[in-house]
Amino acid sequence: MRYLLLGLILGSFIVTNTHAAESEQSGALIVVGGGGLPESIVKRFVELGGGQEMRVVVIPTASSLPVDEEKIASLWQKRGAKEVHVLHTTDREVANSAEFIAPLKEATAVWIGGGSQSRLAEAYAGTAVEKELIALVQRGGVVGGTSAGAAIQSQVMIASGRTEPEIKTGLNLVPDAIIDQHFLKRNRMNRLLSAIDQYPHLYGIGIDEATAIEVQGRECRVLGNSFVVVVQDQGAGKMPNIRTFNQGESFELTPIE
Repeated sequence: MRYLLLGLILGSFIVTNTHAAESEQSGALIVVGGGGLPESIVKRFVELGGGQEMRVVVIPTASSLPVDEEKIASLWQKRGAKEVHVLHTTDREVANSAEFIAPLKEATAVWIGGGSQSRLAEAYAGTAVEKELIALVQRGGVVGGTSAGAAIQSQVMIASGRTEPEIKTGLNLVPDAIIDQHFLKRNRMNRLLSAIDQYPHLYGIGIDEATAIEVQGRECRVLGNSFVVVVQDQGAGKMPNIRTFNQGESFELTPIE
């Protein structure tokens, strides 16, 4: 049945828009499904982060590769950042230290890179870093991330799994949702449906590669090249509600009773 649902979605895009919600926070999130990063998404992130005055903190902890701070700084300077600070640790004690989180207090934007979302969760979930990310959005800044940096933004986090998700605790940024990335490229509909079976009070959001959602409060708008799938449980014995949204279209994360 789940394969049939996926075929129906890919064969015909059913678009349903909702009315704009009142923002519960003044800042924004940019949640990217991995793959390429279109210039339109970068441009919007920089705009939300203050444009030419953007002070960005980059968190590369998800990657297993050595951190090249000069390369990271150069990339973001080319993208228009006024200041770039690289923040990286795998030690939760360090992540809770005042010295480590100091750059977050001055930042207007944070970018979380790809790799392993479990690595991010182990380092930062429930620490002072998470508190500062929430505070940044509340004061009008932007938190963005791609691939693992997208998955980590929902508190109920899909850590791994082909069709059956392994669930861990991520960051409490995107309200009432479970994020899945590389969605069409890696055929992850079954995995997201299984996650929603376990957490029927949450929305499942599948974001394709080179695509993002911009989240402001509970309103989400699609950016980039492909589409986003939103799954909502309808109760025992009922088919889930599955909607697709293309670039420029919006939906709300209204609390599910």
